[in-house]
Amino acid sequence: MRYKDLRDLILAGEIHLFFGDVAATENPRFNLQSDKLTVFITKGQNQSLEKAIAEGNVGLVRDRPAANGGPPTRAVGRSDKATYTANNGDVELVGTPRVQEGPNLHVATSPDTVMVVSQNSQLRTHGPSRTEIVQQPDDAKKGQAKPSQTPAAQASPAPSLPKP
Repeated sequence: MRYKDLRDLILAGEIHLFFGDVAATENPRFNLQSDKLTVFITKGQNQSLEKAIAEGNVGLVRDRPAANGGPPTRAVGRSDKATYTANNGDVELVGTPRVQEGPNLHVATSPDTVMVVSQNSQLRTHGPSRTEIVQQPDDAKKGQAKPSQTPAAQASPAPSLPKP
């Protein structure tokens, strides 16, 4: 976990609050950034993460490995609030959420819409939304590389999160 401009850190038993420009980057399942992060730790001898609630300018990035061994597919989610539940790996996005995977975009059309990204990167939406699907050219579908494409070793770094 890293954070910039930390204004306050409160340790109260099993609840840890982080304020400022917070980024959780050590989780192998996803990277998260927000203005505020509240972390709940289980009670007892074997303490572990129970859940985490991110609030304010939430950005979530999850890379899903390709089934054919190719490069992973990046999914980027934005919302006002996100809740990660450790026991099932779900991330619930609320507050006009939107999720982009590759060129495809899924956007809530109501602030009451809730999107849940499961541990295996499946997206469930509860409430009104719209989806924009971009069809890939035939060469990209077949996995054929064109001579003008950049080799994987020279690929550019991952793009930053889109602004809400």
